[in-house]
Amino acid sequence: MLSWQAHSLGKAEEVVKKIVIPLPEPQENEARIKVLATILGLPDKMMLDGTYLVIKKLPISFGQEIVGIVDKAGPGYPFKEGDRIIGGANFHVGLGGLAEYCISPGDSAILAPSTLSDDEAASFLGSFHVAYVGLVNRAALKSGETLLVLGGAGRTGSAAIQLGKALGATVIATARAKKQEEFCRAQGADYVLNPAEQGFDETIDRFTQGQGVNVIYDTVGGDLYTKAVNSIALGGRVVLIGFASGTWGQPDPLHIQIKGYSVTGALHTIRSEEERTESIKVLDNLVETGEIKPPPTSVYAFDNAPDALASLRERQLELVVVRGT
Repeated sequence: MLSWQAHSLGKAEEVVKKIVIPLPEPQENEARIKVLATILGLPDKMMLDGTYLVIKKLPISFGQEIVGIVDKAGPGYPFKEGDRIIGGANFHVGLGGLAEYCISPGDSAILAPSTLSDDEAASFLGSFHVAYVGLVNRAALKSGETLLVLGGAGRTGSAAIQLGKALGATVIATARAKKQEEFCRAQGADYVLNPAEQGFDETIDRFTQGQGVNVIYDTVGGDLYTKAVNSIALGGRVVLIGFASGTWGQPDPLHIQIKGYSVTGALHTIRSEEERTESIKVLDNLVETGEIKPPPTSVYAFDNAPDALASLRERQLELVVVRGT
């Protein structure tokens, strides 16, 4: 089968090559998926730069999440051949979604909502399902509370804005450019804070009338995390999601104790069966009613995958999707 991979670090247009690799066989609780579309994003860019904290090895296989058709199901896989699913791809062993076929574990797979196109469905799991785990299952965000989303213009950040509003929260988002600010407002943010231009503590204090924020959804990490937790309310909850800055947020136990808040993390692969079932039901309903909607996408043909990866060097608001063969 055909697969796009890089055997060295560098610019996508120079190092990413289309190669032929053996058709993979699924193992226990896995399936071979005929890829319809895969989402590319910051992790793929970081892998090419050699800065991805999760895995640093060659060759690089791209596309961590996919929508596709179950081609062959291994023992114990939850769906049958022919089903259209969204799920993770085993990029870490060279079988990512930027290929004709990939291997997808059953633990991360769900049936693709019929209301979503392939281009929309490719990003749904790692955006809205991650946001649901973080905001609902871990932070227990309540209607009337204030949610601060660090990195509101990113994929899961924008999903958190939309979901936060659907849950009845007041949403503040951070963004560092005018277009990103406008994008966050379009996703539903009540207020957008530019940390490069506005004082963080003073702005949050003024907007919340001194009450602080109840939940922080952190996709950025680094110094922004440290600034944000200074504005958290008593009993607040911080959800660690990602490290767009290049480093994770660094929780300080003494600060946590003094301010009286909690810190947790969220992944769509780490949840109970009850949480998983409920999230599918709720999110599918929110899609059907139009209360949440995947943001616009830039769609590339399979043969133009290096161009799609190269586009990640410039910060953009549209999601980058590559269709299958």
